[in-house]
Amino acid sequence: MDHTRPAHAPRRSSPLDAARRHRTIVLVLLLVGLGLGWRVGDSQPTTWSSTARVLINPTVGNPFAPAPSSVRQDELTSLETEAQVAGSAEVLEAVAAANPPLTVGQIQRGLSITVPPNTQVLALTYAADDARTAEQVVDSWARLYLDNRDRRAEQVNVDRIGKVEKQTEGVVADLRVATAAAQRGTAAERQFQSELAAALRNQLVSLRAQRSYLENSEAPAGSVIAPASAAARSGGLVLPAMAAGGALLGLALGVAVAAVRERVSGRVRAARDVAAAGIPVLVASHRPRRHPFRTHDSESAATVARRVRAEVLHRTPTPEVVAVAPAAPGGHGEAVAATLATALARAGHRVVLVSDQGAGSAPDQDGRGLAHVLLHERTRVGELLHPSLEPALTLLPWGFDETSRDRLSARSLRSVLAPLVDAGHVVVLAAPEATSVEGEAVLGAADLGLVVVTVGRTPTRWVAAVASRLDTLTTQVAAVVVDARIADAPVDLAAGPEGDPDGRAVRGQGDRRPAARSPR
Repeated sequence: MDHTRPAHAPRRSSPLDAARRHRTIVLVLLLVGLGLGWRVGDSQPTTWSSTARVLINPTVGNPFAPAPSSVRQDELTSLETEAQVAGSAEVLEAVAAANPPLTVGQIQRGLSITVPPNTQVLALTYAADDARTAEQVVDSWARLYLDNRDRRAEQVNVDRIGKVEKQTEGVVADLRVATAAAQRGTAAERQFQSELAAALRNQLVSLRAQRSYLENSEAPAGSVIAPASAAARSGGLVLPAMAAGGALLGLALGVAVAAVRERVSGRVRAARDVAAAGIPVLVASHRPRRHPFRTHDSESAATVARRVRAEVLHRTPTPEVVAVAPAAPGGHGEAVAATLATALARAGHRVVLVSDQGAGSAPDQDGRGLAHVLLHERTRVGELLHPSLEPALTLLPWGFDETSRDRLSARSLRSVLAPLVDAGHVVVLAAPEATSVEGEAVLGAADLGLVVVTVGRTPTRWVAAVASRLDTLTTQVAAVVVDARIADAPVDLAAGPEGDPDGRAVRGQGDRRPAARSPR
């Protein structure tokens, strides 16, 4: 038979599949991450923040200053500059002096300034470990910042008055000189000095008007339109955020550990892994799709046995010799072979189970088994059959020793089994692992070879080894992928007809129905 193998490598299980199979590890690490995140979040200090809002008026001597209507001023830039001035060391030194024992550095770490769009307002916010401290600091900060703007404006006004005063003194001195000169000299000289004196008098009037304006001008720097608000606890989301972050980190770590463990273990996790390796899958035990943290019962051993029996009997021609071998040493080929033989017998077929396990499968008192027939061709194999409590099922032990193992080959085994096949029996052979010499010989003697793969236990390297040897066999080979629970299920070959899952059990020896032989 043509054993077609896919060109691609076996499909790796996804991280989600790995997490589902190792959900205990994922759950533990998730809870550990949640606990650590909660503890870190709970250890963070509690901070209280208060905000005051200040309305800024254009004032001379400050970044936000009045400008002529003919000059287009960028008010946003001016207000952002005012925000820098509000947080400057000059202002904060006054705030620190008003709120001992705070220092300028401590205040700088807790303050923040924002400029609401399309306004002349600065929002001053301060955060502290104590609610009262936050309110006091932000209140004094707003007040002292406006005082600083007032001082800047007043200093500029004083400087301007000083300049006007100096100019006035100069004009007065020039006026005195011009008035005195207008009393002497020629008529032209007196006229010139008189006109000069008149101009100086006009200039003096203007300077006095400027000084009067500067002395009487009032330009408030601004006002506190919203005093310090009641301190609110900030960072209220830190604790749940840290807990959620820790849980996500633990979940990611758990999935990573599960994926690494999955890759390192190298076990078959699904029937698709077997098919991808190049072995056709005859039957795979069905497991319902599971919730990541919930378990479900898989199919029973009897149900899987009935499915395997149906697939075997539906083949054309119907196999007369079926070999069941585990893919890896220590597999569960014996259990699956016994379950299949029992299912065939309960369906009315005469079955011979060749196995070294189970009741009635030990060599007889003379130590004879199927291996004895290989050594002594005159021995009739029918004489070595052992009855069982299942009416249509008889048992035949292997009984191999070192001498008989050397005589085992596919051709010799087939010739020994020929009388049983001619008598209408379906022979089920419980073979050693498929990669052994004996296992290959037993598979070669059968019409159909079933390789048993146990999910979660059979290493993928053994499945790959079996797939690499399919080309050397002329027997049809397929895989039976079973769950570990099915593989571990005990098989009672002595079960009576009442245990027949199909309800077609045979009540007596006379009810046996020989299976019709199919042409080879």
